[in-house]
Amino acid sequence: MSERSNLVLLADMVEAIEAVRNYTEGLDFDTFMSAPMVRDAVVRNVQVLGEAANRVAKPFREQHPQIEWMRIIRSRHVLVHDYFGIDYEIVWKIISVHFPPLRQALEEIIKAENSRQ
Repeated sequence: MSERSNLVLLADMVEAIEAVRNYTEGLDFDTFMSAPMVRDAVVRNVQVLGEAANRVAKPFREQHPQIEWMRIIRSRHVLVHDYFGIDYEIVWKIISVHFPPLRQALEEIIKAENSRQ
């Protein structure tokens, strides 16, 4: 599906999570909501994350069920196709609750895969 390797796609996912962390560090939800450029940057990176997840080869995704691949991909689809109806409370929950453990799991997979090569 993609010319980028699975490991590069995982690195893209980690990079998107790190960008969101940088944009939102020290912010609470109300401050996030009052910063349209931050919201736009966050939404863009959640889209990148979902697109990269979608491009990871299905067999590789099946080998790593600890990642909620389809949930990530569906989040991207909602943001792209329902862009006027974005629920920023859900976006905030995704980035504040789900991103830290997702990043850790992705980094563990990258480390394990690199050690096999």
